[in-house]
Amino acid sequence: MPSRLRIDLLGPLTVRSGAAAISVGPLRQQAMFAVLALNADRVLTPEQLLDLVWDDDPPPTGIKVVPTYVYRIRKSLPDARLERTTAGYVLRLDAGVLDLERFETTVRAAGQHSDPEEALALHEQALALFRGQPLSGLPGQYLAGQRRRIAERREKALGTRIQLQLAAGRHVEAIPELIGLVADHPFDERFAVLLMNALAGSGRQAEALETYQRVRRTLVEQLGIEPGPELRAAQQTLLRIEAPAVPSRNELPYGGAAFAGRAAELAEVVATLRTTAGSAPPVLAIDGMAGIGKTALAVQAGHLLATQYPDGQLFVDLHGHTPGREPLGTEQAVDHLLRGIGVPADQIPGCLGDRLSLWRAKSARLRLLVVLDNAPDAETVRPLLPGASDCAVLVTSRRLLVELDAKRRLGLGLLAMDDAIALLIEIAGPDRHGGDESAVRELAEHCGRLPLALRIAGARLRHRPAWSMQHLNQRLRGRRRLRELDGDSNGVRSAFAVSYEHLPEDQRRMFACLGLFPGKDFDAKAAAALAGIDVPAAEVLLENLVDASLLLAPRPGRYEFHDLLRGYATEVADDAKAVSRLVEHYLAMAGWEDSERPNLLAALEVAEDAATVRFALVLAPYLHDRSRLDELDAVLTIGLAAAVRRQDAVGEARLLFLRGNFGQFRCGPQKGLCDLRRAAELAPEDEPGLRARILGSLGYTQGTLDPSSSHADLLRTSLRLAHLAGDREAVVETLGRLAALAVRQHGFAMALEYYERALELAREIGDERLEPELLNGIAVCRLAADDPLPALEATRTAQRLAAIHELDFSMSYALCHQGEAHRRLGRTKLAVEIHEQALTLAIGNCTHLDEVDARLHLGRSLLSAGRGESAAEQFDLALRLSQDRDHALGIVEALTGLADCAQQPARADRLLRRARDVATEAGYGALATGLEYRLEHRGRGVATRYTPAI
Repeated sequence: MPSRLRIDLLGPLTVRSGAAAISVGPLRQQAMFAVLALNADRVLTPEQLLDLVWDDDPPPTGIKVVPTYVYRIRKSLPDARLERTTAGYVLRLDAGVLDLERFETTVRAAGQHSDPEEALALHEQALALFRGQPLSGLPGQYLAGQRRRIAERREKALGTRIQLQLAAGRHVEAIPELIGLVADHPFDERFAVLLMNALAGSGRQAEALETYQRVRRTLVEQLGIEPGPELRAAQQTLLRIEAPAVPSRNELPYGGAAFAGRAAELAEVVATLRTTAGSAPPVLAIDGMAGIGKTALAVQAGHLLATQYPDGQLFVDLHGHTPGREPLGTEQAVDHLLRGIGVPADQIPGCLGDRLSLWRAKSARLRLLVVLDNAPDAETVRPLLPGASDCAVLVTSRRLLVELDAKRRLGLGLLAMDDAIALLIEIAGPDRHGGDESAVRELAEHCGRLPLALRIAGARLRHRPAWSMQHLNQRLRGRRRLRELDGDSNGVRSAFAVSYEHLPEDQRRMFACLGLFPGKDFDAKAAAALAGIDVPAAEVLLENLVDASLLLAPRPGRYEFHDLLRGYATEVADDAKAVSRLVEHYLAMAGWEDSERPNLLAALEVAEDAATVRFALVLAPYLHDRSRLDELDAVLTIGLAAAVRRQDAVGEARLLFLRGNFGQFRCGPQKGLCDLRRAAELAPEDEPGLRARILGSLGYTQGTLDPSSSHADLLRTSLRLAHLAGDREAVVETLGRLAALAVRQHGFAMALEYYERALELAREIGDERLEPELLNGIAVCRLAADDPLPALEATRTAQRLAAIHELDFSMSYALCHQGEAHRRLGRTKLAVEIHEQALTLAIGNCTHLDEVDARLHLGRSLLSAGRGESAAEQFDLALRLSQDRDHALGIVEALTGLADCAQQPARADRLLRRARDVATEAGYGALATGLEYRLEHRGRGVATRYTPAI
């Protein structure tokens, strides 16, 4: 379901959920939110946030202010995740939430569109998102810098849009806007050039030349500089009176019948090479992975530029990555160039140096476009560059030619989905998809939106009329995909193989090891683990593979394969120990970022059984704390299967304990009972710490299901074993369970003693993650004694620690008890607000018992606020959830709440009797006695005694 949240930065900061405006607080808090939004999906440390928001003038509290601001922002956002990681904070935003992202996405889409009119419309749509000065009114040097950066992006998009207008012949329409832009940006020569072109295109050459003189005068008088080469070239073009000569030789290959997308790239190439100025020819280098369409783009641009270079368009295939061929030598390449400009064979010198000198001398008097295709490296290209500024050079290569002194570099990415589909249909035929748009889209995805793969797939459909797109999709699923897209020396797999074979040995080995990575994207540390090398060496090799267009770097520090390249890397992978090293790397990490979670789950699925058990034992608590419950279930299932295969009784016991312990809180005690009993059977006597935890959880579960059972013996045994093992965390957990069971029997004084002993020990251990649940329990006991102020203090501490450590379950309970404390203090409106927050969090946690407790608390607060009908709705929902899970205490509390809401005494009595009977049958004698007392005295209204259901 698309997010309803909208965050607008291209003007004053505004935040909306649907049609409703959201306030994210005062000005400085707005600034922090803007910083987080600008860095969406990127972790920022508290120190970075402090620096970026307050510059050199932090508040007196220093870094302590950051968690407070973050928590307030998190509370204000209904449809975004502001998460804390081990390193800091990260705002997770769905695609399309941020207007800046929509602007950039639309501009990119415009750049990939093959239809200039559509590209123009998309640019106009993107520019319409601006509502004034970006981030206006927000303080801080960082945001001021971002404001300038965004303004520059807008101006670049504006310039491109106007270029498209002029290319469409809409010169007159563009002139008024350009006059204003030149006035507002008197030193920006880009807009001056565009204005001169618009005036000239409207037949107003004199005004265009006058514009040049006016801009030149401004530059000379105010900056002391002459106009740049593009502005001078525009003037020279206007002054040139002779018509361009007919091209003498055009060696450009056939551009192909099918060419889709690349409108922005094509416009950039043409604009860069259309004008020549300065002392050297303009050089534009296009790089990208095999099959991405570099040559096709270069040829298309060459044909469009032909009239600009009337003395010839020369094309040399340097065979840098041609299957079965060695790269073309410099002697052969320059020989081809000399013949291309008419030098007879008998006049070409035998010495290479003399040939190159002759090439530079001859080309100096000509206007030539030279296309050097499929270059292996910059060293091959440099000697072939003409020496005159009236020529232009277009270079394509799979490698990033960083050593080449190019005027502009253009890295080609994948085709946009619409362009990929258009290319497929154009090659296969307009009727081949039979109206099944989903099949066309699936085929484009199978081809990875790679032009070479799309052409091969389209050609197969055209030449095999019996094949449907669904049939070809079926053939492309799984490991056969690369082979289906190959077939000859020009196929996808063959193209990849050439790139791979040209790599040095260390880069080939890294590429092959990465083929074993089970997830989608990875960092240098994971790559180093796979290859068994150190991290600095891995970083160098990864960047080398990016330069070779065999890896993508979607964001700093993260790498990934194109889908088809991943398949090829898997084919050449041969290190049997690589995955084991990766799993050990993940196990050794001190803390995981949430963004790494998919990779952790993928690694678990391919790990050996012994590592799988260890990995699952670490992953399960991590996922539980983050409410990733579906993933938690999958991890425990995988881990248990591995433990059974290995006949690892201890590992199986540990995993069964986790499943039973987590399950009882999510779905009720009955859910975890079988797992805990089986874990107790498997746990060996020489593992006292493990047995302590299992018996403690089992005792708590049995005590919850049947208060009259022998659960107390299990809990005492748990305490004894925990002390024996020296496992102080297990002691804390068992004391907490004893306290929770005492609460259920209304033994609040005993419960308080247990909770306080556990809290003292937890603080001795120094693990703050243990504290929130104990503090919540202390709040329950204080509220039962009708002492709301200490309860409020305890819940606030619990809330703070739960926020710091991202303990969503503890946060839900802290808010429940905090709201109850406010209700007791007469702050019913605040209590309702807090309990609504608790309910939202509980529903997000996907645990029924959390939701029951939150609804019961919200019902009490609504009833105290005089909203009986709304309160009854909450109690009724809590009753249904409790009945679904056979949760006796929840049933009793919900029935009691409904009795308090009942308008008729007879109905109230019936509900109270049902509650009393359920409490009696479940073994909760103190609770049943209290209900009997209410029945005898016809007690009505909201119960003053605090009887939590969970």
